[in-house]
Amino acid sequence: MNIKSLIERFKPSKSEHSSLLVIVQPDAIYFSQHPTFSLSKVPIESGTWQQALARCFKEHAVAEVSVNVVLNSSLYQTYQIETPNIPQEEWSVALPFLLKDLVSEKVTEIVSDAFSLPSGNKIQAYVINRFIVSELTQLLDKQNCTLGGILCEDDVWGASFTELESCLLLQRSVRGSYKISAFHQGRCVFQRTIRNVAAPLTGTASSALQLDGMALELQRSIDYLSSQLKGIPLHTLLTCCDEEDQVELALALDERLNVKVKPLSEESVNSGEILALAAVNVSAEHINLYPDHLRPKKQHFTLQNVVASWGAIAIILLLTSGFYHYHALQLQTELNVHKQQSQMLSDQSSDLKKQLESHTPSPEKVAAVARLKLDIQSNRSSLHAIEDYDQSQRQGYSGVMSSLATLGRDDISLVS
Repeated sequence: MNIKSLIERFKPSKSEHSSLLVIVQPDAIYFSQHPTFSLSKVPIESGTWQQALARCFKEHAVAEVSVNVVLNSSLYQTYQIETPNIPQEEWSVALPFLLKDLVSEKVTEIVSDAFSLPSGNKIQAYVINRFIVSELTQLLDKQNCTLGGILCEDDVWGASFTELESCLLLQRSVRGSYKISAFHQGRCVFQRTIRNVAAPLTGTASSALQLDGMALELQRSIDYLSSQLKGIPLHTLLTCCDEEDQVELALALDERLNVKVKPLSEESVNSGEILALAAVNVSAEHINLYPDHLRPKKQHFTLQNVVASWGAIAIILLLTSGFYHYHALQLQTELNVHKQQSQMLSDQSSDLKKQLESHTPSPEKVAAVARLKLDIQSNRSSLHAIEDYDQSQRQGYSGVMSSLATLGRDDISLVS
């Protein structure tokens, strides 16, 4: 496989990876392609890789971006344990307690994640020190960046040869050790560090004895895997060793092993560059050593939020007070108008009462009218009596007597 085809395979699509991928290797830090920031590799010459990353971000003004960090295998440990009888979503919380007898750190000092092995009865756990997580989050917070996740390079290597369901990988980074890993369906199910073989294996500084020693170590691992991973065919060994002639190394090992050996890339490409290209295609089910329970919880009752809330409440109260004050002024104006109208009506009522009093008759006049009415009535009765008297001239005195009897006067009386 040449470098051009490798780049085309892992070249980001038009919807480029939204986060910045940081590949940590023993010799340098590599970066994935990003639509906003164009970063080249940063050598780790003095200090830690965290310090080198901080200097790079500061120099290039990297900010407002989510960062995913891919750790080199020297920065984490792997353990195989029995599958815990708890839901998988709770593994990240329970694993530090399940691994307490296998690690030297305290339970509160480690972070772990795991996946199920093909056998089904075991899981492979990845462990890092919590200090790495804390230092990364603080570093990125200073740059106004967020930590999206912490990945293991095993998952990235598994994403770099998706056309093979199962294979072996011999890999070495600059300043690193040789590692033999077994992959099945994109997951690393076995890893072993070969420490008794020194680099390089090819070139003028190498010897056939070194290649024989490497071949012996590889064959031991292959035989062990054949007995442990039954049903998983491991017939292909890929090589990706920095500072080596990949083609020469593959040919030399192919002559000494009973599996097919070929280079991952026939051109001189560093492991960090390959990982930077392949990291964008890592499965969503990858190992993440930055679980949700470690992520900072959003603080709703911060001083800024409290001040903003009180400010909003004060504005609302001021607006409400202003509204009611304006409404009260309008009501007061209407009240004054109504008071003026009431005063006018009251004055009119007083005038009308005075006019009414001027047209009301006095009691003396009322009594005089009553007496006049009585006199008129008495006179009418006298007239009727006289009329009856005229009639009595023709009919005798009976009519006169009757009329006089009904006459209501005090000055007429009959005496016998």
